[in-house]
Amino acid sequence: MAMLLVIRVKGEINVRDKVEETLTLMNLKRKYNATILNDNDAVRGMLQKAKDCIVWSKIDVPTTARLIEARGKVSGWKKLSIDYLKNHNLSGFDELAERMEKGEIGLKDIGAKPYFALPPPRGGVPRKKYTALELFERMIKNGNTQ
Repeated sequence: MAMLLVIRVKGEINVRDKVEETLTLMNLKRKYNATILNDNDAVRGMLQKAKDCIVWSKIDVPTTARLIEARGKVSGWKKLSIDYLKNHNLSGFDELAERMEKGEIGLKDIGAKPYFALPPPRGGVPRKKYTALELFERMIKNGNTQ
């Protein structure tokens, strides 16, 4: 099953109520929040409804593992660690990403937050058309991986 990286790029001002509700259902409550969703018809409909506030693209397993390792959090905003994953019978971030792609497990299943708070992109948001992966690379390049 394919996965999608979705990043909210527009704030809460001048966003219609139905679109805001859709963003909340996708765990995108604030600007520069990101989430990983399974690619299916229901999710595609939600993406289409909120297309003016978000960017998205397909994400592969290594990039998913990198995102979870860099920005994954558990309750209390503590960093998601290897020890925490081992307590949930996972060997590391790569195995978690692979099992997420197969649909066997989700971030909520292990007690992690289902969204990622990303820093603003280094150099600002580009004016040209960009994908979620390009924006993600600019955000991670910022160096703030807390």
